[in-house]
Amino acid sequence: MATPPHTPEETSPGERCGCTSVPLVGSLVANTLADSLGVSPLYKQQDSARWNSAAQVYKSSRCVSPTSGTAQFDFDGVDPTEIPLGRPKHLAASLRQTSQGNVKTPLNLEEIGEMNRRRHDEVGGSMQEEGIGALELEAIAAVHELALEVEAISVSEILPRTSDLIFVNVKTHEGHVYCLELTMKGWRVASEHSDCMNGDYTKVELHTVYYRNARELLNTVSPNHITRFNESLAEKLMLLQNTESQEIAAN
Repeated sequence: MATPPHTPEETSPGERCGCTSVPLVGSLVANTLADSLGVSPLYKQQDSARWNSAAQVYKSSRCVSPTSGTAQFDFDGVDPTEIPLGRPKHLAASLRQTSQGNVKTPLNLEEIGEMNRRRHDEVGGSMQEEGIGALELEAIAAVHELALEVEAISVSEILPRTSDLIFVNVKTHEGHVYCLELTMKGWRVASEHSDCMNGDYTKVELHTVYYRNARELLNTVSPNHITRFNESLAEKLMLLQNTESQEIAAN
């Protein structure tokens, strides 16, 4: 899995919205080089630090072998969704335990989303500490886990991307393109164009509903995504089986 400094990305979904036509040629390479040399602006360095920290937490959690029991976590006997989140550092501490071997199953986007939504419900959506990467972690999980359930998904490189706000472009198997807004409050459809924050005023109901995680939103805008995912998985398994059979026959 490719990890930021700039964004997790599977493919480039759809055509870009006409409201954003900023040229990107060479910009990502230049930004990455500036970050590595420590000469980029402080906000860029903080941005990269959050993404890198979140990527490491998520990557380390995926290296954990699942258990056969019903309990998904072992935080010394404490359910992570019950950890008090009065201060942002409590969320960071709960997530960082994944790299210490205390979590017995990998983090998934629903669990990360639930922790972020609960923090918003309790203390609001503003991230008061830098370097936590709570939203970045949720965005990485969504891109990674939904990649096979949509035609394309990636974090926007054009729209604003802060500790409080991230935009994710997605193209469904039905061919519909959406720009999704992620905040501590949840996920919502910002636009029916990629890299665009401007919604359709005639579809207010589409843009005003918040979802607790990205898969819940996808269930609404692409109700057949699970079927398509299962079909795609079956095709790949069949292809793999045929390849193995051909190799055995050749030997």
